[in-house]
Order: sequence, then structure tokens, then C-alpha cells
Amino acid sequence: MKKLSYILVFVFLAIFSNIEVFSQSCNKFHLYGSCMQYPGPSYKMDGQSRSNVIGVGDKLVYSVIFYGDRNYKLIFCTTDLFKPVHYILSDGVTREVIFDSEKNDFTEIVELNIETTRRIMIEISVLATNAEEELTEDYFGCVGFLLHWKPLKK
Repeated sequence: MKKLSYILVFVFLAIFSNIEVFSQSCNKFHLYGSCMQYPGPSYKMDGQSRSNVIGVGDKLVYSVIFYGDRNYKLIFCTTDLFKPVHYILSDGVTREVIFDSEKNDFTEIVELNIETTRRIMIEISVLATNAEEELTEDYFGCVGFLLHWKPLKK
């Protein structure tokens, strides 16, 4: 009887400890993992940072307000299987491309000096260049960006 109890407890723990795998939650993914790199002294975390569920071939678009007289540091991250992250920053009014990570070796960190307040569109997709297509076609992972800022030195 004691053996049966141990087996039932083990099965219970095995099933319920893997619930996260079946109901993947990317809520606050940007607050841990490779996104949570130290941005440097005097940076403050911006509340516009985001995380979401993404699949290969999907594109997420965020509209973010960047306030004037600030230096911004954006850090992008994704589930290891989906690396690298491809992101494009463009002006929210003119749609002019400000930064494209594809043209910069898919860097995960970008810094911007913003002199006047403006809306910037952030388009994010994942490429999964090192994963087999069969593995990624039905799998969803997490992607996030962490936004930090500090006053712009004049």
C-alpha cells in the first residue's frame, strides 16, 4: 500500500509539474532570460515592455511612445528554438525605417537617442534558422522586448 501511495504521488507531480508545457504562458517573458541583461547605470525600466506568444512566420506589431530627451535601450529575446529575432523599428507617422536587425547581424540590443517625443512601430518576427521546419511548424514560443531609458545627455 505504501508503494502505491509513492507511485500515485510521483505520477501526480509528473503530470502537474509539466502543465506549463501544455499551456504555454509568455506573460512577462521579457523579465527573465536573455532579455534581462543589465542595461547600465541610471537606466529605468519602461512599462511599455512586452511579451507574447509567437510562431514561425508570425509577425507582432507594437506601437510605442518614445519620449523626448531620452536615451532608450531595447533588448529583444525569444525562446532558444526560435532565434534569431528579426525586428524593425519604424516611424509611426512616416513609416520610415529607423533600424532593421537583419541589416545589423540580428543584434538583440539597440540604442536610440530620442530628442522629441514620437511614436515608433516595432515589428517582431522569429526566424528559427537552426531548427527543423517539422519542429517549428506547430510549435509556439515566446518573444519579448525590454525597454529601458535614461535622460539624454546634452
